[in-house]
Amino acid sequence: MNSDISSTSSKAGASLARKHLVLIVDDVPENLQVLAGHLTELGYEILAASNGPRALALARNRKPDLILLDIMMPGVDGFSVCQDLKSDAELSDIPVIFITARTETDDIVKGLQLGAVDYVTKPFKPAELLARVRAHLELKTTRDMLLTYNKQLQRIGDHLRRMNDDKNRFLSIVSHDIRGAFGNVVSVSRLLTDGTEVQGEEATDLLRDIGVEAEHMITLAQNLLNIDAVERNELKLKTESVICSLLLDFAFQTHQMAAQAKNLNVLVTPDDSIIAGDGTACRQILSNLISNAVKYSRTGGSVWIESKKQPDGFVKLSVMDEGPGLSAEDQKKLFLPFTRLSSKVSATEHSVGLGLSIVKLMAETMGGRVLCESALGQGATFSVFLPSA
Repeated sequence: MNSDISSTSSKAGASLARKHLVLIVDDVPENLQVLAGHLTELGYEILAASNGPRALALARNRKPDLILLDIMMPGVDGFSVCQDLKSDAELSDIPVIFITARTETDDIVKGLQLGAVDYVTKPFKPAELLARVRAHLELKTTRDMLLTYNKQLQRIGDHLRRMNDDKNRFLSIVSHDIRGAFGNVVSVSRLLTDGTEVQGEEATDLLRDIGVEAEHMITLAQNLLNIDAVERNELKLKTESVICSLLLDFAFQTHQMAAQAKNLNVLVTPDDSIIAGDGTACRQILSNLISNAVKYSRTGGSVWIESKKQPDGFVKLSVMDEGPGLSAEDQKKLFLPFTRLSSKVSATEHSVGLGLSIVKLMAETMGGRVLCESALGQGATFSVFLPSA
């Protein structure tokens, strides 16, 4: 690097330059000073190293946007430094410009083959060198932006694929449930209207079957509306006083027909606590938990529903069943929408996999949380903790 570098860089350009970090590597201190002066004048931030190992250490500690690298240095030369840079996944994208007095074509070709983006021979004109620095920094900025956009597009594409998979799974599950529910209703209706003699308890059972399917379809419709409101960011919950005794009774009555159809023993134990939350959301939460407990309970089993005020200022709503229980693997994906679990409901019942995701969403929106305690073959207990009034 020679000393004929004159002050040809314009100070007007300094205000236009971006704050890039440039690493200068040269074993001659005077050369470092001269180059650093010109680059600083243009507004660049400078790192300086007098040997190859020091340059690599600086680059790994604080990744520069560009490296100006001398070739002829004692010990580790510039070619070796460039090779080490390009073999490091974290540093390989840094543009390297060689600056050297060696002008042989073989040296130039070797430098470019090692991954350098440019080659400037000494003595050089400062304006030319600085123009190349600016050009390669702009190219790197553009390349980095493109990489960022590509990553964003990749994430968007992955998200859209997941959404499409969810949509297809959702349509498959919902269409299956709708066909099943209405198929049962149609079958029962035909038995009641085709002239067959149906009386007394048998007629009552058939009408109950219609009611059970209607309850299921109402729950499905409400969950779908809630999911749609979430996706549109339109789920608005208010805060009011929700009396637990009334809440538990209402939620149980909603699923009474389904419980009677399986001859379940349902024990409702409310206390005098009051929740500070949205009444409709509280009913929806408890309704989904009771619906699941009824679906997964064996015929003639028991379901427990209770509310209990906690010492930490929350009210605990619990629904416990004697169903097949949940594996550790199932418990990891309990609250994901449209998720089928390994535990199966009976052939005449349906599960879209929306209920628990709605429970979690609404509970957290009201400042609460959901807990599941279960083991395979030992039933399940779902507890929702909501703020006490």
